[in-house]
Amino acid sequence: MADHSESSQESVAGVDLASDLATALDDDQFFLVYQPEIDLNSNAFVGVEALIRWRHPRRGVLGPDTFVPELESSGLILTVGRWALATACAQGAEWHDKGFRFTVSVNVSALQFEWSGFIDEVEDAIATSRFPASLLVLEFAQATLAGDAAERLVGLTQLGVRLAIDDFEPGRSLLSDLENLPITVLKLDRHFVATLTDSPEGTALVHSLVDMAKKSQLQIVASGIEDAEQRQRLQLQEVGVGQGFLFSEPHEAADIDRYLEDFSIFSGKPL
Repeated sequence: MADHSESSQESVAGVDLASDLATALDDDQFFLVYQPEIDLNSNAFVGVEALIRWRHPRRGVLGPDTFVPELESSGLILTVGRWALATACAQGAEWHDKGFRFTVSVNVSALQFEWSGFIDEVEDAIATSRFPASLLVLEFAQATLAGDAAERLVGLTQLGVRLAIDDFEPGRSLLSDLENLPITVLKLDRHFVATLTDSPEGTALVHSLVDMAKKSQLQIVASGIEDAEQRQRLQLQEVGVGQGFLFSEPHEAADIDRYLEDFSIFSGKPL
């Protein structure tokens, strides 16, 4: 009986969540946090990744794993994704106006990417915010780019934006699968990064990946770096950029401003 009761409660909670999501955007309950990306060699602040959060009126702040699947299944991801892109570009433009020169990365769902108006949405977000297109990075899951994605990706690169594969895991994903796509950034999967300290095989895979990436002029970004040993191993394999709790957890924009003010080595801030 206990298991049945818990299942029923989860079902009701799921229904409530779906209902609440329908009005969450209009009620200004969504907000973005930004996680810094750091040059592993110079310690320079080189970018942020925009991540969505939901300030639920009864449940508090919820992470994306809690509600993004429902956004996708309901189709609301198109509207919320448009808001997230526009908000991230506007914030990026604000930092740019303050003299900071770093990238802002935004995650794009498969449904957004497949929508016929997506390229126009990106162009509008750039034009409205006046954020330099060259500093906008759009991140895609590799599965999103299967099939006839190349033409749409080329359309995005013609706007001047950069394109990234998120959660890339050497050994399961082959760089050769991406050679015909205009990808400029590969983000190593955080779970893969977590195994590096215990896996000589993983280290060898990273070494091989970095060699191939150099030939293809791809930037490698390691996600989920949590300790100095992981950072050191990645540096030894010449991975250039890292992101993770070792450097900073995600913060709202005002906290990133304070972070930037206190950051002692920042390659793009005017002296």
